[in-house]
Amino acid sequence: MSAKARTYWRVVLISIAFVVLGWLFWRAQSALTPFIIGLVIAFVLMPLVDALNRFLPRALAILLVYILIIAAIASFFVYLVPIIVDQINAIINNKTNYIADVQKWLNDTFVSVEQQLPTDFQKPVNDAINSFPQNALNFVQTLSGGIVNSVFGLVFGTIGFVVGILIIPFWMFYVIKDKSRGMRLFYSIISPALRDDAHRLISIVADGLNNYVRGQLLVAGSVGVLATIGLMVIGFSPNSAIFLGFIAGLFEVLPIVGPILGAIPSLIVAFFYGGQVANMEVVLRVVIIFIIVQQIEGNLLVPKIAGDSTKLHPAVVMLVIIVGSEVAGLIGAIVSVPLTAVGRDVYVYLYQRLVLAATPEQAEAKVPSKRDEIAAKIYRQEQRRLKRRQETEQGATNPPLEEKPTATPVSR
Repeated sequence: MSAKARTYWRVVLISIAFVVLGWLFWRAQSALTPFIIGLVIAFVLMPLVDALNRFLPRALAILLVYILIIAAIASFFVYLVPIIVDQINAIINNKTNYIADVQKWLNDTFVSVEQQLPTDFQKPVNDAINSFPQNALNFVQTLSGGIVNSVFGLVFGTIGFVVGILIIPFWMFYVIKDKSRGMRLFYSIISPALRDDAHRLISIVADGLNNYVRGQLLVAGSVGVLATIGLMVIGFSPNSAIFLGFIAGLFEVLPIVGPILGAIPSLIVAFFYGGQVANMEVVLRVVIIFIIVQQIEGNLLVPKIAGDSTKLHPAVVMLVIIVGSEVAGLIGAIVSVPLTAVGRDVYVYLYQRLVLAATPEQAEAKVPSKRDEIAAKIYRQEQRRLKRRQETEQGATNPPLEEKPTATPVSR
């Protein structure tokens, strides 16, 4: 069989395999959700396992990482979950009192400004205030019911999902352990002429997602801790501060808009602080705390931990989050930014290779997320090359002095 025919059949077979796999994944997408989550976790843990693998066998390194994760999860359920549940129960039990206090504050405020409003506006505003308790109660019930239904629908929606959750740790173990073998198998089915491009594209996707996820998780954890400490400093109880800091950290996974949304629960609690409605002094303190936290995040945590890994303009980020939330809800809002950045990088690489006929090295150097890294690498190489040249020239200009042979004494 000629080389052209072999190439033709390779393309046909690979195409058929991808079509079949794509159809299977589409039909089983709900059951595959745990594996997608596991793949993301595996990406996050891979660098740590690779680092430990320098000193330990790979299987032992994975087990050590698992032990650290189990300890972190156990600490979360032992220390944080009771606090979160207690705070949520307190909010649910006192929601009627909160609503009544807000209505009283609205009535008092409306009385003081009623005479300044036109007559046509007084009745609609008064009706809105009177209907506030029922509207607020319906909103809370709808919101809480929607969250509960979403969580139970996600967790118990399919038997495959539950089974996936149970086997995902074992699946992740083999994925991380046999990473090299799996990549060799993948590259073996690709034409040798395309392996370099495949390797670079996989590196672009993997590094982009990995750096973004790890960076966002570290920044979210840091913001949660800082917000907790700040709220405790201004007088919040430890349980309330931990609960509100946890929420602030959760919202931090949403770029740009997350810090604003994360501060809203703390501002609401501050509004009712000490049993006093509209406690503006505490609200102002909370605003100052979150401004300080966001300044630390923007000027220290993000540059040092996460970096501008996406290289996306803030206006584009906000637009992408809105589109992602419309397409896939909360999950879409969270994953829209990294997926957009990865899609842009892949497009730039393919455009450079297919349209501009650039070499793989030149195409990768044009990828936004890789550009600075490659430029820094080239700079370091040039500096080392320049240093070696200077040492060589200095050695040629100042040759080492030859030692004069010592005269051997003649015995008489």
